[in-house]
Amino acid sequence: MSSNSHPGSAPRLVVPVRLVLVGYWVSMCVATHIPNPPDVVPAQVSDTWLHLTAYLGLAVLLVQGVAVGRRVHRRDAIRLWGLAAVYGALDEVTQLIPVLHRTAEWKDWVADVAGAAVGVLVGMLLARAWAGQGGSGPESATGASVDPDR
Repeated sequence: MSSNSHPGSAPRLVVPVRLVLVGYWVSMCVATHIPNPPDVVPAQVSDTWLHLTAYLGLAVLLVQGVAVGRRVHRRDAIRLWGLAAVYGALDEVTQLIPVLHRTAEWKDWVADVAGAAVGVLVGMLLARAWAGQGGSGPESATGASVDPDR
């Protein structure tokens, strides 16, 4: 058996956690591509903070989407951060499509990347904490944990 499999695991949370991830990601994509978006956020809220928190949330969910099924390794964290960073860049570039009447800004992408970095760290800490509690977090349902050596 590989180091990623967990004998006797109960994957009852795999589907719900991954559905939350997919729902969050789709919601982000739709929200950032609505043509002429309505003003749903107060003007005093910085767009940069919105980007940072949105990608923090995405990254936490990406890590949990892995942790619910198996151990999360350092290389997973780097790959998930990279995935979020690339998605952030694509998100900004696609906002340049003229019919969307949106704008792309470097500072938004920097906030996306920073939020994703913080989110991956938070996600890793949560995965580690839940694995240590033996039953109260998503990956404890499958016996997954954080493996800092990989």
